[in-house]
Amino acid sequence: MSSRPAHLLLIDDHALFRTGLRLIVQEHPEVGAISEAGSIAEACALAQRAPVSGGGGAVDLVLLDIMLPGMNGFDGMPSLRKAFPQARIVFVSASVAPDGVREARARGADGFLSKSASGNDILQAIGAVLAGQPCFAVPASSGPLPDGVALTPRQHDVLRLLSAGKPNKVIARQLDLSESTVRGHVTAIFAQLGVDNRSAALLRAQHLGLVDVLPAYAGPASAA
Repeated sequence: MSSRPAHLLLIDDHALFRTGLRLIVQEHPEVGAISEAGSIAEACALAQRAPVSGGGGAVDLVLLDIMLPGMNGFDGMPSLRKAFPQARIVFVSASVAPDGVREARARGADGFLSKSASGNDILQAIGAVLAGQPCFAVPASSGPLPDGVALTPRQHDVLRLLSAGKPNKVIARQLDLSESTVRGHVTAIFAQLGVDNRSAALLRAQHLGLVDVLPAYAGPASAA
């Protein structure tokens, strides 16, 4: 990296979280300009501007959420690599499920942080990644998932929304999918987890560490 202050790009669809994250990362002595985007498409559009919104030249580090409107963070990696070829990419996610961390590594991410990480942990991670070191500062996995349980990134997206109690119609809208496609994903998730309803799926997913916290469940929102 050059001797100039680092240019960071924060990609998260929750403006309040971006604001909080900005307040933390701007305290790092190596950080200069900070740009923001609410989606992969919005982030890539910034690359067409000269200089990138926020100033400071080319982007050096992208802090990226997984759950985004339109295209999720995993699927957006190739587009971000093309738009910001010199940038390191670190996921900052509410979920630190083992499969999600493994997927981030497999997609070529430079790091993975929990949204619940302390400000100090986030600053340390930024320093490490800017120095060229990988940083997957998440709780250690309790071990591999049982044989036969291998959810795709999109199934993880659906499962996270299921864990929030979202019905199929809302999941379809948030992930830009058809309801029939969502139903197919839900059915596949049930099969992978060896269950036949949402309540059992969420309990099983929590036990396996696929979701962080099981919310209060108000009953079957929409059948698979």
